[in-house]
Amino acid sequence: MKMSRKKIAILVVGLLVVAGVVIQAVWRPFGHRKVAENSEVVLDIHHPDAVIDSEALSRLPRDILRVPLLHDVLTQDFVDYYESSNTRLSAEGALRRLAFEHQLDWRDELIRRVFDEPAHVLLWRSPDGRLGYWAMSMHRNGFAKLLQGVGNVATSDAQLSQVAKLSGDVPVYALKLAVGRTLLFASKDDRLVVLSAPGVLLDAKGALLSERADAISEMLSSGRDDAARAYRLDAAGDAPKGHRLVVSANYLSFGYQAFFSGIDALRFDFSPNGSGSAAANWQTSALIDPGKLPQQWNGTDLWRALPANAAACTSLPADWKEASGLLGKVAGGGADNAAAIGDQLTGPAAVCWYAKSTLVAPVFVARVKTQDAAGIAALKSALGKTFGDVIGAYEAKAAKADGADAGYRRLPVTTRDQGADVTVWQRPVSARSGTAVTSKASFASQLSAERYFPVTLALAHGYLIFSPDGRLVDDTLAVLDKRYPALADTLAPQRLPRTILTLTPSSAAALIEREAGAALPADQEAVFRNASRTHLLPKLHALAHYPPVSLTLPQNLPGSTGWVPVEWWFDRAKADAGSNTSAADTPADQPGTEGD
Repeated sequence: MKMSRKKIAILVVGLLVVAGVVIQAVWRPFGHRKVAENSEVVLDIHHPDAVIDSEALSRLPRDILRVPLLHDVLTQDFVDYYESSNTRLSAEGALRRLAFEHQLDWRDELIRRVFDEPAHVLLWRSPDGRLGYWAMSMHRNGFAKLLQGVGNVATSDAQLSQVAKLSGDVPVYALKLAVGRTLLFASKDDRLVVLSAPGVLLDAKGALLSERADAISEMLSSGRDDAARAYRLDAAGDAPKGHRLVVSANYLSFGYQAFFSGIDALRFDFSPNGSGSAAANWQTSALIDPGKLPQQWNGTDLWRALPANAAACTSLPADWKEASGLLGKVAGGGADNAAAIGDQLTGPAAVCWYAKSTLVAPVFVARVKTQDAAGIAALKSALGKTFGDVIGAYEAKAAKADGADAGYRRLPVTTRDQGADVTVWQRPVSARSGTAVTSKASFASQLSAERYFPVTLALAHGYLIFSPDGRLVDDTLAVLDKRYPALADTLAPQRLPRTILTLTPSSAAALIEREAGAALPADQEAVFRNASRTHLLPKLHALAHYPPVSLTLPQNLPGSTGWVPVEWWFDRAKADAGSNTSAADTPADQPGTEGD
């Protein structure tokens, strides 16, 4: 039956509602909090924080669950959450109302067509740190031509209005979904672009932001944008196969990319080669700039210094010059001491979490350049001064130190030498989440809380070691003295140089379970504790049954910036034997394949 112009316009409005909630509802973690309708959004239109290319957005959550580990941890709840979110349910209610009032029987078909269409999504971080702003481009295969009827409705509709014109007299429409939530959209020929907020394209006065307007116009004309150039990707085709997710390292590191120099982004590709789960898998890649990698990101020395049985460890290709600049801004000793420390550090760093400690108290290890006795003495002086300036909090009960400011008291720093090559600095810091019990300390009367952190720094045998939990520093020193097994003893020797991450699910699950219990005391959080026991603990117990896993880069990195594959290795032999022997050289083609 031929549709009237009015019915076409109503159909298009419904289409746009659902197109909007593809991101707002189905991708709820990327949703953002309310912002002023007329505020300009701060973002770089040419360099998004994340990119999604999907053959069908509706299938992405289920395809993520093809990774067996994620399937056991997230289960069907991951998909059901997005299917029943408040935003999506309210949008479906609006569609039912439109269909009822105008006697249209297209709701199910409309949702299916929108969610099953290919989509190209650019995402940027919002002020709350989430990927809250987005621009979605769709090739509608002729369906977007129905948008030609929107102009007639926009002249008299309270929810739909024309707010601007792009080059070529392409109108930009605003669709108000609720108070504080408005989508912008524009169409040209068979292309449609939807924006998450007016501020993505318009300034505070409602005028077009020229640079962004040009970018949106290009997306409408050719379907292309600068994301492919920014991340060195092949331009997405009109009909992408599977899914491609790209996330910048700057976003993943919360802006602290000085500790991740040389890593520009991570990419996850899903290739559907058939209908069964065994015929499809996820591939992982990293965008590497080898010129910024310290010692080509060789972590062998770090894995030989760190204690075994870590819940999780990762190496960090740190830019020590930039990191020392950050340290100089917070250290009372100024930039000189910070620069002296940064100049003497080399290669990547590493951070590890252990089940015996807490999530907020990992251990950090870095290599120190080989130097003479005078250089070591200068480094010790800079470390001691900086540690005393930076570490510590106000202690109301602490005794006033000689010459110290009476208004700001901290416990003293203790320094001890453990042989010719080992110096350890430590300062207790009161904290409710501390790793040590105050009552067992000789200085308990000076602490302000029932627990405290024995924050510790050590310079030993060419390594710099730091942790809020002094026990982890002691364990690392024991490894260097050959009195405790090293993490390297549990990894395949041939993979040591290129291993960038290790995870022991059983230890990680135990750590998370204990942290959840500490955060939800039975006498204060009975409801949440019961929910944790019902929903979280079964997932953690399922996670604990997985064997240790490690991620490695190829032995030979490219000569210039480019994507390199990241290999996953599961240590099945160790899991079966329950020993600390060297890991079996058992590759997992990728964690999405059957049995991995």
